[in-house]
Amino acid sequence: MSTVKKNAKTGGFFGGIVLLVIGVLILWNNEGRTVQMQSVINEAMKNYTDVASTTVDSKYEGKLIATTGNLDLSGSNPVQDAKFGIKVTGAKLERVVEMYEWVEDCTTDEDNNKNCTYNKEWTSDLVDSSEFTKSGYTNPTSFKYQGEAFYASNVKVGAFDLPQRLLESLSYDKELNNEKITEQYKNTVEGFKVVDGYITNAENITDAKIGDLRISYRYASDGEVSMLGVQKGSTLTAFTGKKGKSIFTIKRGSYTGKEILNGMTKANNTMKWLLRLLGFILVMGGIGSLFAPLQLIASKVPVLGGIVSFSTSLISTVLGLAISLVVIAIAWFRFRPVLSIILLAIVVGLLVFLKLQKGKNPMSSLKSGEEVKDESKTDSESLKK
Repeated sequence: MSTVKKNAKTGGFFGGIVLLVIGVLILWNNEGRTVQMQSVINEAMKNYTDVASTTVDSKYEGKLIATTGNLDLSGSNPVQDAKFGIKVTGAKLERVVEMYEWVEDCTTDEDNNKNCTYNKEWTSDLVDSSEFTKSGYTNPTSFKYQGEAFYASNVKVGAFDLPQRLLESLSYDKELNNEKITEQYKNTVEGFKVVDGYITNAENITDAKIGDLRISYRYASDGEVSMLGVQKGSTLTAFTGKKGKSIFTIKRGSYTGKEILNGMTKANNTMKWLLRLLGFILVMGGIGSLFAPLQLIASKVPVLGGIVSFSTSLISTVLGLAISLVVIAIAWFRFRPVLSIILLAIVVGLLVFLKLQKGKNPMSSLKSGEEVKDESKTDSESLKK
């Protein structure tokens, strides 16, 4: 058992290095992405023009525009999945295929012992059971039928032709219900029938077997949408900023260019902080794992083990934050030097805090007390002489 724990702690050390590197890369790339994205948003904010979608005005050719209009499907045939005979009047249709599979869920306890449980779940992703920790839980190696998207042709937004890229990014807003699927599906695929809104090959969908499939559909209906892009003829293309980042978007509802861009700014900031948090957690976890050998040694002594565990946790948090801020500061230095200097000042403060905490370490106090005691003993002996 001790050998297992030793190997786990060693693995934790090298795993810590991997986590540390990944965390730093995420933080670095995130800052560059954030700056580039905000830069192109700012450029777009200064250059866009709101225009009506009822006509295509040649004076906006090559310029960034924002326009709102209804999806016009009058020139399109119903979009369909010919394999299963399903069709709808919409901009696009998606076949969603799920398979009943084993899914592994593993946790690691404080001694780095790995504990895994296995559950059966419907999932649209292929789960590779050959990578499972335990054997005896086997999934199929492929889907008999794949999920797929089907697109309508000649879709317009007012007088503008909807470009394929925006059609692909248009959100789905409706699901095909059991009644519609039952009405359209004619048992054209052997072994598949309609049950509870799904086309399935399961004998009993409420008690499915590993490898059973169930198929559902969702689609993008017509309605009002808003687009932002560069006018090119009767359609739109992406707007590319000076730093190489592009903007090209569509969303349901009526929005001005300013509202679209403000929404993109909020989304960019949210992503920035989520990735910063992820990067910090990985860096902190990586540093914590580097202390695994020390924790293993200290755990042999109950009281010392607790002290070391607390100390390493504190050090991991402070150093993790300090390293994260240094990475962020360096990444931003070329873009916002003032902010970088502020962040570096915070790092210095954290390091000072860490040094002060080290001075308060119980072991240091104990050692100082022993030194004072030894000095007092020496003085007493000298007086006797």
